[in-house]
Amino acid sequence: MSHHGSIRNGRMILTRYLSSSGWVEECSHQTLFDAYVDARRRCVLRGCPYVLFDAETGSTLSVLTVKQCLHQYGVDGELTVG
Repeated sequence: MSHHGSIRNGRMILTRYLSSSGWVEECSHQTLFDAYVDARRRCVLRGCPYVLFDAETGSTLSVLTVKQCLHQYGVDGELTVG
């Protein structure tokens, strides 16, 4: 991701996932790269979309879908949960 260089030191990236009751904050990271790699893994394991936010500004930095994350791991298609 090319955005991680624009994040100043000390800024936190918040990771949230979409549950049946809305977006749930799960964890935070100091760099966008670390947040993205962790969210991509969690997205596949949990089987739901993830979003990364800048804690300081509230800006959305990245949205990850299950299909996109699977594709980045080299798996095409959809993940069926349930």
